[in-house]
Amino acid sequence: MPHPDTIATVPSNIRILAPEGLMRRVRSGFIRSRVSSGITLICLVLASPLAAQVPTGQGPEVKLVTPRIDLPLDDPVVIQALVRPMPGRSITSVYAFVDDVELGVRTRAPYRWVIPLDDEATVIHIRVVAKDSVGIETHIEEMVTRMPGMRFTAEVPAVTLNLAAIDNNERFISDLGVGELSITDNGEPQEILDFARGEAPLRISILVDQSNSMADKMEETIAALGKFLDQLGPDDQVKLMAFNDRVTSYTPFTNVHELVASFAQVIQPEGSTALYDAVLYGYRQIASQQDARERRVIFVLTDGDDRESRNDLTQVLNQVRNGGVTIFAVGQGDALGDGDLRDILLEMAEQTGGEAFFERDKNKLDGVFTQISVAMRALYLVSYRPTDLTRGWHEIDVKVSRPGLSLRHKPGYDRTATQ
Repeated sequence: MPHPDTIATVPSNIRILAPEGLMRRVRSGFIRSRVSSGITLICLVLASPLAAQVPTGQGPEVKLVTPRIDLPLDDPVVIQALVRPMPGRSITSVYAFVDDVELGVRTRAPYRWVIPLDDEATVIHIRVVAKDSVGIETHIEEMVTRMPGMRFTAEVPAVTLNLAAIDNNERFISDLGVGELSITDNGEPQEILDFARGEAPLRISILVDQSNSMADKMEETIAALGKFLDQLGPDDQVKLMAFNDRVTSYTPFTNVHELVASFAQVIQPEGSTALYDAVLYGYRQIASQQDARERRVIFVLTDGDDRESRNDLTQVLNQVRNGGVTIFAVGQGDALGDGDLRDILLEMAEQTGGEAFFERDKNKLDGVFTQISVAMRALYLVSYRPTDLTRGWHEIDVKVSRPGLSLRHKPGYDRTATQ
């Protein structure tokens, strides 16, 4: 019989539990009863065929990249997680906890938190929870112990490369999965830490040659550049620079591509050419940006050999290649006839995993710029943390299991004393 202070009637498919019962499943839902000042409180949650279903299935893959205790480093502690969604889903949120204290949420990669470490701490409990777009959560927990005489380490610098997949008909392939790739570094197999396709935006340093020799083709070059900018995605970041014997910045990095196109209209030809210095400057502008989950590219438009640079090509390419930035270049005009400019731009592209294009006819630049836009947007972003930390040249080899494909990427990198 129901308590006199409760509802007068109870549906036949609901029974009232004894006060000590906290929760029981019944045919139409759940009934919760509690005792409070002698009154039984009944809470009913009705089930419905239209009610939202609890998400089921496999959740995101979560790996804790750092901290580790096998390399020395002073505080603060860097917590970084690698999170991959299941096919067809995306990651909506990633939380980190240390000793059950929430450090905050990240909604996009890199999933990274930095915390100071108590000098007396010997063990910390790290938990990372990732939730995907259908509501499924996955978590990973680690107990990290500080060994005597050692400190927690930040991550070993990751190697990042942009990669293009091309079929036998010279078409770019945009549907590769991470499981189809394998990487070796100096012959040693590596675990892929991050893999992204079109969801990773582009960050582009555009370098327009404004030396005197460009006077007869500047108008067509800027017009083609405007059409190139129209083909970029809404999240792609672009910085416009022009160079002669020095580099002039016209815009910061921005996704307002119309602004970039407007500033390009005021570039005026004058002076000589310092091509290598300009490429190094464009690289440093990209390297100064914090968000690593981007496909980073330098786009060079030039018609002449280098005349004024203080840096040589080998030094410049070493920095660009180590930084995971890819060079796309367009060579124009009569300078292509002597072969030097062609060889230089080809080397820039080959050493960074990019591509060089050559066109003497200024009225055909629209088609060339469209090809470059397609090539940039087809890039995959791949990164790994090398297991071999020896100094010197490291050769990278990437293989794909899908037949009939070839891959284009940088050939390797130089691990220096500061890496």
